[in-house]
Amino acid sequence: MARLPRGKTKHAASHSAAMKAKWQDPDYRAKMAERDSKRETLRKADPERFTRTGIPNGMRKDEAQRLWAIAEAQADKSIQTLKAVGLLPETAASASQSANASTLESGNHSAIPVPDTDDRMAEAALREAFKLALGPTGTRAKVAALAIIMKYTRLPPMAVRQLATGTAEGVLDELANRGP
Repeated sequence: MARLPRGKTKHAASHSAAMKAKWQDPDYRAKMAERDSKRETLRKADPERFTRTGIPNGMRKDEAQRLWAIAEAQADKSIQTLKAVGLLPETAASASQSANASTLESGNHSAIPVPDTDDRMAEAALREAFKLALGPTGTRAKVAALAIIMKYTRLPPMAVRQLATGTAEGVLDELANRGP
């Protein structure tokens, strides 16, 4: 929602007086307290439902999650291409990665796997950069992610020109079509 000019409010002064009168009513106060406690219980049970992290403005959550899933699949494909070309070293299968990787506990009690070798950390960082470059992010985030990818993979100047005139997907296609 857009901000209002200083000194302006969304509601008339009578609205404020009506709300103050409502909150004086014990039944209304109990109903609101019940609503708030129910919301907190739901938030504790499913915190992901109450956050918009990773969802751009103007986009619905299900649409953003679908686009992130597509970006993740494309990022995995790009990582496999980098491995096939020889720009990224082969690492063990994901099952052994999770066995050797330590976990980091975040604030919402979910475990985040942390790679234990430099090669795996580079792969994880590149995978995230590919996801940001291909996912539903703003131009600034896409350019920053592509800069990381270009710096690591040392894309030729023609790819940089293609980025300036085309799309992020064009640069990633150039990377995928590049031979060993």
